[in-house]
Amino acid sequence: MSNFTDHYEVLEISPSASFETIERIFRYMAKRFHPDVSENGDITRFTSIVEAYETLSNPASRADFDLEYDKQTSAKVEIVEGAGSVGDDTADRHKLLKLFYAQRRRSMKNPGMGITTIESMMGIPQEVLEFHLWYFREKGWIQREEGGAISITADGVDKLEASAEARAENNRKRITDAGKRLDFSSTQPTANSEPSFA
Repeated sequence: MSNFTDHYEVLEISPSASFETIERIFRYMAKRFHPDVSENGDITRFTSIVEAYETLSNPASRADFDLEYDKQTSAKVEIVEGAGSVGDDTADRHKLLKLFYAQRRRSMKNPGMGITTIESMMGIPQEVLEFHLWYFREKGWIQREEGGAISITADGVDKLEASAEARAENNRKRITDAGKRLDFSSTQPTANSEPSFA
């Protein structure tokens, strides 16, 4: 639910709080934010506190709320876990684009691949695959063929080849830099001396 309100957060209590704790915190917060009693009065906050109390002080409504609370908590955990998978997603997208590239190269007459085939070859969940395909479509790197199969576009080929060239250049640079750090020309070992790697 997009309009879910965390009543535990409103009352600043734990989901395992007892009825006595809910009652005590409600009385304290209601007095603090009541618009007619306190100089810190806040009608919006006070209304939220009353709504939270009414929900959590009734065993039946609290049980219903707890079910929704658990769903919302699980959804938050999924979002956090998904946020940590950016590196994996980048690798998956590169592999997926290479798959489309290989199919286009193998058969210009049938350059597309079906979703089921892609899923089985990639071994990633459907919702993750849909995310990658959305990204490719937004970039213009894939297209739908007449029969519904998905194929790489010329822009997709350019992207993949540019990435490969950038990696090759990076590898060349690393090798060159490593060679500069290892200088064997200044001293030649003699029969009685140890080789120097300084």
